[in-house]
Amino acid sequence: MLLVVADGVRADVLEEEMDAGRAPAMAALRAKGSSQPISSSFPSVTGPAYVPFLMGHHPARVGLPGLRWYDRTRSLRWAPAQSRSYAGWDIWHVDSDVSPHMPTMLEYAQPSIAAMSMIGRGATHGRIGRGLGWMARAAPSHFRGDLLGWRTVERQATAAFLKQFGKVRPRFSVLAITSPDKFAHKFGARSDAVRTAIRDVDDAIGRAQELARRGGWGESLHIWVTGDHGHAPVADHDDLHGWLESEGHRVLAHPRLNVKNPDVVLMVGGNAMAHLYMAPAHRSRQWWGEHAARWDQLLDRLIERPSIDLMAISTSDSVVQVRHAARGVAEVRRTEGVAGTRWSYVPLDGDPLLLGGAHQLLDSNSAWALSSETAYPDALVQLSWLGASSRGGDVVLSASEGWDLRARFEPVAHISTHGALLRDQMLVPLIVDVATARRPQRTTDIVPSALQLLGVHADTLFDGQSFLR
Repeated sequence: MLLVVADGVRADVLEEEMDAGRAPAMAALRAKGSSQPISSSFPSVTGPAYVPFLMGHHPARVGLPGLRWYDRTRSLRWAPAQSRSYAGWDIWHVDSDVSPHMPTMLEYAQPSIAAMSMIGRGATHGRIGRGLGWMARAAPSHFRGDLLGWRTVERQATAAFLKQFGKVRPRFSVLAITSPDKFAHKFGARSDAVRTAIRDVDDAIGRAQELARRGGWGESLHIWVTGDHGHAPVADHDDLHGWLESEGHRVLAHPRLNVKNPDVVLMVGGNAMAHLYMAPAHRSRQWWGEHAARWDQLLDRLIERPSIDLMAISTSDSVVQVRHAARGVAEVRRTEGVAGTRWSYVPLDGDPLLLGGAHQLLDSNSAWALSSETAYPDALVQLSWLGASSRGGDVVLSASEGWDLRARFEPVAHISTHGALLRDQMLVPLIVDVATARRPQRTTDIVPSALQLLGVHADTLFDGQSFLR
């Protein structure tokens, strides 16, 4: 199996390209099987959102709560200010930051190859695009915002992957093409530049199929296509960093990490979501309670900012309070029992998630179905697991439509964004070349489904479920 990641490609834009005949290889895969949008993870951002389709778990459950996060325990090695930002050199640490007890697809099905993938642990025949040489080639383009230069390096890496792919005949391989995401940020998710990058994805699939045919294993090769996050237009960029400083707080945030004894740590990702660590001096997670009363007025002012859509505050490892400035407050509660994990939605004073009232003891399928057509797909499960993370912020913010939360320090001015728990940012494509027994729901479903198709047994209890059975 070859899993192709069309990084940042909207599901509807990909359908348009297939329907118009501009992505014939993917259209042929769709004709053999199916294509549909599914839910990514929250935060809907590159890095964490690779975890579900390569590990079968929600990212916060394996230690990746965001593109940027803060380590309260002070246990990270080579971590400036005990923080992570996978938008830079910290990308080297992704494989070691995720739980070693949760295998990757590259470990389950070998021989294996990873190319340009944020997660590559277990690849037996190469992590193409992640060595020192590749980083030296890609870094100047990345930090200068040279998108054509980035695409050139990426096409070189794709060629190197395909050469290895034809030699090895890997049982599992992953090829990520990230140019669509970079072009979407600068030109928009529906732009001609993004559609050109989609053709790069399609060309790579066609070349992989040709290599397999020449090697005599074309009939046994399965190719699936997915994405990590969507994209949505953004016109307004809130300088959340500057606002917190104007409120009189010492703020540690990327790239300004030389702040001693910060009052608040701000970790923005996407850039339409953020973690706020309100007590960074504490060495372990403290659930929100009476000790946090001194922050109440700040949060009241924060939720009134037009850039903030949802605010999530964990009052325990199983209860997340969700706030919206106009729609009030509710709790997402998670319980464990003999029947498994269940989620409840309990309005306290309003309906912030627009679910139409209280809902009790939903399993993961029912929780997904309840919210799949709303503004916040899979909100109950995503907020619950992110809120329980020991590495997550005391407060998690999801930006309003048309907004993101980082006004400075980006090499490319964004006109499209992602990261939030909003529909256009949470939905991603899934193309499979086989019939499915049920509708795929989440990117976490990909791993158990792929393992079933490959005939690989796994003892892991995944967060996702196979859509082939």
